Amino acid sequence: MTVLVAAAGIGATAAFGGLAKAPPSGPPQARMGEEVDQDLFHTKIVDAVVHTVPSGTGSGSERTVLDLDLRVFNQAQVSVRADYLAQSFLTVVSRDGELVLDTTNPRAQPNFMYDAIVPGAGVPSRLLPPKRTSTVLMRFRRLGADDADKYPSLLDITLGKYENHEDALTGRRFVQLVTDDGKPEVVARLAVPVRKDV
Repeated sequence: MTVLVAAAGIGATAAFGGLAKAPPSGPPQARMGEEVDQDLFHTKIVDAVVHTVPSGTGSGSERTVLDLDLRVFNQAQVSVRADYLAQSFLTVVSRDGELVLDTTNPRAQPNFMYDAIVPGAGVPSRLLPPKRTSTVLMRFRRLGADDADKYPSLLDITLGKYENHEDALTGRRFVQLVTDDGKPEVVARLAVPVRKDV
């Protein structure tokens, strides 16, 4: 009797669409320290830290920043500008929903400025050398406030896909963000804890 009731329940569920295929899942959830394949870039977020750095004004003062420490392999045969990598960070949002970065929306008004550099030896560069893993520093600075407590303790980061595109007519190669129906293609989402060294 129990088997018949169970079978009837399954039949009814199937009849009303309950056993239909699950909707396709979203982009994979990656972990900090795990390499994310962005096609042109293979990116690993090694650390996220809030700390102070010299203000650069020559006054000896300091300012608070949030640094993402990255290891990035550039798949291209030529150097690629670090700002292309920065643009592949589609959105960065704090735990409480504050917008830190949105490269997908030119009208977005995050409360942070950002920059991406390749520290290297000597003068920092803004180029990722070809076929090599580079350390990249992505630095965020809050606009208006210089208080470590105003910086997020967790970041939700959405990474997009960048490709080394070849024009079919000219054979010219260039890098571009991959889109689907006008929206950037998301390859991974990461929840990145931020430590405070202030």
